Amino acid sequence: MDTFLTTLSQLLTPEGGWDARLLLRIVLSTSILFGYIVLLARTFGSRTFATFTSYDFLTNVAAGSLVASAILGKSIVEASLSLLVLVILQSLVSAWSARSRRAQQVFDNAPVVLVENGVVRQEAMKQARISQAILEQKVREAGVEDVSEVKFAVLESGGNISVVKG
Repeated sequence: MDTFLTTLSQLLTPEGGWDARLLLRIVLSTSILFGYIVLLARTFGSRTFATFTSYDFLTNVAAGSLVASAILGKSIVEASLSLLVLVILQSLVSAWSARSRRAQQVFDNAPVVLVENGVVRQEAMKQARISQAILEQKVREAGVEDVSEVKFAVLESGGNISVVKG
């Protein structure tokens, strides 16, 4: 039991121990970064931190990691600049993808038709790594009782499955 409590205490104590400067740094850096992220989202548009495509998702994961590093690190300047570069790159890529079919093919996943006129396309399901159970769950969420009643079920580029009733 003593080993457990010692380990728990070590887990809950930051390196160097607790002090007012540490708490103030965390509160200030989190507040500054929160405002900075709001400013970036307002400046670069609502797509900045949305997850329409797998590329957007990866950008959000990287942004989250940068924000965490900045909050827990000594300085927020490097992470803030990195976040700005990441947001600019994401904005450029999304604008380029919107204007160029080739860029769209490079950065965005193409939609995959999983069900067509009530027939499950097994090869598409296999390639997309979607199980029958997941497909059936999404069909039920769309208010359809059976896959045979589905006109189309499409795995969208952002990872959602859209269901169109037949």
